[in-house]
Amino acid sequence: LVKLNKDGTIQVYDSGVPLQAYTNEDVESFARAWTGFDRTAARGNIEQISRGSTDNRLDPMQVVPDWRDPFPKSNLDGGFIGDKYELCVDVNYKSFLKKGAHYRLLGGSSSPEMTKDPSYFSDPANSVLRAELDPTSALYLRLYNGGDYELDVLLENDMTCTGIECNVDTLRVVKVGNVYYEF
Repeated sequence: LVKLNKDGTIQVYDSGVPLQAYTNEDVESFARAWTGFDRTAARGNIEQISRGSTDNRLDPMQVVPDWRDPFPKSNLDGGFIGDKYELCVDVNYKSFLKKGAHYRLLGGSSSPEMTKDPSYFSDPANSVLRAELDPTSALYLRLYNGGDYELDVLLENDMTCTGIECNVDTLRVVKVGNVYYEF
């Protein structure tokens, strides 16, 4: 396989030799992107042939972050997969208060579901303090919504900080009344 120009002609080196579309090294790099997956546990409401495995082959696989290859994966254009996405350090200052910020209701659990905490966070001696918002803050009032908690909240406009919101760069889990939201 060879690389093509946008007009369909073959891309060539200065020597006239066609450029390969990919190499074995490219295949290896892409394969490393698929590490860290594990089957979900079996469930009782589906039929499956038991061959000594308790794996579930019906539901989507889950990602186990500790099994992932953490290193960058090259793309086919001399860069890396994800090069065009902004880095976490480049995210807007106080993005948790900006228009479009998304909050997801966790209910009574303060453990985030979209990110993984290190296992030692579950030990009460090492518990992580979640931010408890000031009841007068604009963010609190939007999330509290008069006690009618929404499953997903998308901020419609920028908000000003109040209390702890002014002292942090970002928030991940916030306490609002008796429930928690994940940013």
